[in-house]
Parts: sequence; C-alpha cells; structure tokens
Amino acid sequence: MDIEEIMKEIDKLSKPQLEKLIANLDHISFRFTINMSFLKYGAHPITIPKEVYHFLRIHKILPNQDMRITFPDGSTATGYIYYGRAGWGEFYQIKVKQSLSIRGKGVSQFNKGDRIKVEILKSGDRKEIQLSMIK
Repeated sequence: MDIEEIMKEIDKLSKPQLEKLIANLDHISFRFTINMSFLKYGAHPITIPKEVYHFLRIHKILPNQDMRITFPDGSTATGYIYYGRAGWGEFYQIKVKQSLSIRGKGVSQFNKGDRIKVEILKSGDRKEIQLSMIK
C-alpha cells in the first residue's frame, strides 16, 4: 500500500478511531530542509507540519517542556516545542535553548539545503527529538 492509499484510509476514520491510532504511536517523523532561519537564529527553529499537531496533543507534548535533542553526530542539546499564533493561524516549532551548551558539533554540522529527518519520540513520560541526515 503506498502513502496515498494510506492517507485515503486514514481520512475514512472517525475522530475517536484516529485518536486511538495516534495514541498507539510511539513516534512521528517528518522531513525538514535546513533554511536560513534555522542557521541564522540562535534557537534554530524547525517548523512542525500541521499533520503532527494531533500527535503532540494526544501525547501531551506541551509547549515549553524541556526535551533532549539528538543530532546526527550523536551530540545533544536541550530544546523545547514552541507554540505561537500568526495571521495564518497556530503553529509549532522545535527550538534549541541557546543558554545550554551543546556537546559535539550540534547545529554547526548543518548547511543550508541539507535535508533532515525529524523524529519526535514518546516513551512513557520521556519525550525527545532525534535529527538525522537524509542522503
């Protein structure tokens, strides 16, 4: 079954069925292309697609909750999910806390145009973010 067929099937689910499906997921992922905003700003924002919002809400991944971010080289930092509103509506972003030190290369390993896979993982009470390069 390809992704389009899966999306059609998901669209057929009722809200309770969809919530049950999402509640049983232990992670969700999306792709992100490193852009100038990510490289320029100290918090290195990664905008989260709308399709991920249900996962965040159902798993109670709250804005401003500290989470470990693991970079492709294994280095880590503390980050959080930011919630905001703009003229087009609500949005979520992953941000790195500037005040905490990063061991290893951290964000400096990225260049504009790099494609990364962003995974938001939930295991029990532990929530974390993993970034990996897409070749």
